[in-house]
Amino acid sequence: MSESDMTAGSPPGPGWSRRRHPALVAVLAVLALLLAAACVVVVVSPTAVPGRSEAERSNDRVDAVTAAARQVTSAFLDVDYHDMDPRIAKVLALSTGTFKNQYTTAKVDLKAQAQQAKAVATGAVRYVGVGEIGADTAKVYVAADTKVSNASIEQEKAAGKTVDDKRYYRFQLDLKKVGNRWLLDDLQFIS
Repeated sequence: MSESDMTAGSPPGPGWSRRRHPALVAVLAVLALLLAAACVVVVVSPTAVPGRSEAERSNDRVDAVTAAARQVTSAFLDVDYHDMDPRIAKVLALSTGTFKNQYTTAKVDLKAQAQQAKAVATGAVRYVGVGEIGADTAKVYVAADTKVSNASIEQEKAAGKTVDDKRYYRFQLDLKKVGNRWLLDDLQFIS
């Protein structure tokens, strides 16, 4: 290519830039590879991008609170007079503060009453709704029911009576975050 062609504005030939600007070609190739790799990371695993949005953190908090509410409610409703100690221990392990203190104080009576009545109950959580949630506290509403068996119910059934062995509960739970766990701080029955 002659000097007059370059001054006239015509583009250089195909091999011109590679011979004269190999560093520019190398930098552009590296940038293209980095851009392609970033696109692959974002498409394949969008959570691999550094940082989480406030919406994702909020959703994770709601999920953790909901799971904790289900777990502690199920433990609270689980009664078997044959083996109350591990059931009481599980409830205590899932609680803190006010509720833990109250439950600790009442555990001997709870065990005695379950044994005297020959009570067995299995609960099922039907619905959990998070009413309020903060960084370390939450107010949760739980709908649950249990199927109950005890000496009185069994006597009525033996006498041929129709007995409703289902119990329906609505609770308000106050949960508190302790470390990385959500624990029951207070429980109220709702009518």
